[in-house]
Amino acid sequence: MNTEKKSFLAEFSRKAMQRLQDKKVPRYQTLHIPSMDADLKIRSLTNAEIIECLKTDDNDDPNRSDKYCIYLAAVEPSLKDTANEIMKAEAELPAEQRTLQEPLDIMNIFYFGEIQSLAKKVMELSGVLNTKEITVVEQLKN
Repeated sequence: MNTEKKSFLAEFSRKAMQRLQDKKVPRYQTLHIPSMDADLKIRSLTNAEIIECLKTDDNDDPNRSDKYCIYLAAVEPSLKDTANEIMKAEAELPAEQRTLQEPLDIMNIFYFGEIQSLAKKVMELSGVLNTKEITVVEQLKN
């Protein structure tokens, strides 16, 4: 292998190792929810969580996977903790009088459009939605 190819391979390997390390560290963003006049801090999802979200289907709720990804990504306030607190406070009520039937029902605090926007932000932060275009450097000739 010539020196130029070795140098290119070494540089690419270094970048690959750095990328793999960077992906282990969650990234965070704070988003403002105008309808609630509140901020929501989210984190990037792991590959396993992304796959779990994509597998979350419900014929009665086509946005369930979006809701679940936000539910997992919400850090401050934690939507999991909020749902658990509400469910604990309402535990003595008959089921039909409870605000939440399951923890994911906490997502009903958001409007439909907000759920789509929040899910998009989570997926962008997690690297699922590419915000930068991949471009052609040179055309290969046959």
